[in-house]
Amino acid sequence: MKKLTREEAISLHRKMWNWIADEMEKMGKFINKYSYFKAMKIPDCPDYLCYCCEYAIQQNNGELRSRCKHCPLDWESKYDLFMCSQIEELDDGEGLYERWEECENVKEGVKLARQIANLEER
Repeated sequence: MKKLTREEAISLHRKMWNWIADEMEKMGKFINKYSYFKAMKIPDCPDYLCYCCEYAIQQNNGELRSRCKHCPLDWESKYDLFMCSQIEELDDGEGLYERWEECENVKEGVKLARQIANLEER
């Protein structure tokens, strides 16, 4: 994947998550991240199907370890590793992305996807 600027990563993240929320709302069912890349015909998907993860890995010289400290978004977590999934202690599954992944109610899933789309920058 091409090198992303911070602004591109954030913009592409917002576009993807708003699309996911819109599609979930329209179809009344869960839509995963892969569906976005398939629908948009994007062959060169970012690592972890996440533009912010891709950006963070690029900023960390391709290293996966410690990449999350380069995430441009504030996931409101106390951790610098997998803050999208953890908020309090490792493996607690309370992070915003983890909540979206585990959600069983489409309406709540749409709400969480919009929150993810509109995270503050850090």
